[in-house]
Amino acid sequence: MAILNTTLLLIGRPDELRERLFTRGLNVRTRVPLPDPGAVFDRLADVEGWERSASGSYVLQVTDPDATAPRVARALVAVDADILSLVETRHSLEDVYLELVEDDVEAQRR
Repeated sequence: MAILNTTLLLIGRPDELRERLFTRGLNVRTRVPLPDPGAVFDRLADVEGWERSASGSYVLQVTDPDATAPRVARALVAVDADILSLVETRHSLEDVYLELVEDDVEAQRR
């Protein structure tokens, strides 16, 4: 796949492009908000950061979603949280394009 915006910006497989531009993550949805999400997520070594989304779910930046998801699930169960979903975040190809075009526009302004 090639991304163009008057010039060639990037070439690669869709998954490679996503990995180059975005951190990998997990989206965690619980029945009720966690009373202290920092106490759950901050102590997990694989979690590089987290934030609460506008929808009430938690978005975690992680190094390896496959390895981290079970640890996150165990940590949530340990604090009696009801897990509704725990999935890897996926950026669309549109997200990839918009990220590249936005960066390209900013570079052209300098």
